[in-house]
Amino acid sequence: MLIENKLSKYLIYAIGEIILVVIGILMALAINDWKNEQRIDSEEKATLQKLIKDLESDNKRYISNVEFYTELEDFLKKTKEIIYKKSLSDDEIKKAMYFPGAIHKDLNPRKTTYNEMLNSGRIYNLSNDSLVDKIIEYYQFLDESTYENKEQRKEFRALFYGPDFTDFWFWKADENPFPYAKVFFEDNDSPSYRKLKQSAGWSISINNKLLKNNNDLIKMNGELIELINSDLENKK
Repeated sequence: MLIENKLSKYLIYAIGEIILVVIGILMALAINDWKNEQRIDSEEKATLQKLIKDLESDNKRYISNVEFYTELEDFLKKTKEIIYKKSLSDDEIKKAMYFPGAIHKDLNPRKTTYNEMLNSGRIYNLSNDSLVDKIIEYYQFLDESTYENKEQRKEFRALFYGPDFTDFWFWKADENPFPYAKVFFEDNDSPSYRKLKQSAGWSISINNKLLKNNNDLIKMNGELIELINSDLENKK
């Protein structure tokens, strides 16, 4: 009977020890999981804050581009009106002789943080799935815009700086280019002058497209910044 009592006490003690060990292990695992969640949450916040800085930098560039294209649009339209006239005054020639054609401002986006997120796969670990979709959507549109702008610039330069347009360019380097420009603009049916007319119309179309594209980027950029800030606010 005494032996049985001792055995029962031992078993109760052993079971108690096991339970305490199990509880200790579970608590340690819970604490470790909590620490990992805190670390992941902290890293996500830091990444999103860096992404906002990149986006804000891009936003400033888009706004600058919009201001540039808006101002250029007025000049291109007025110059086109002059170029399409049958005869030009000396003052009109002086305005049209420096016609620059379409000017493509590089987007030059800051994609350091996005590329890091994409290459490491961390972008897919973000806790907000809708935010992941918006980030990817924005940068895909940005990549498409950058590619289209470069291709469009190549096409335009092939015309504007091509061999059929040399009569418009050769005299520009002269110290007094006006007499040469006057001869050029007097023959408004020459192949080069027809190219100039084509370039004038195309330049306005390109400028309008670039203006719209940068305005679209400003809108998408602003919406993404707002969404990220909202997500960060919810994590506080």
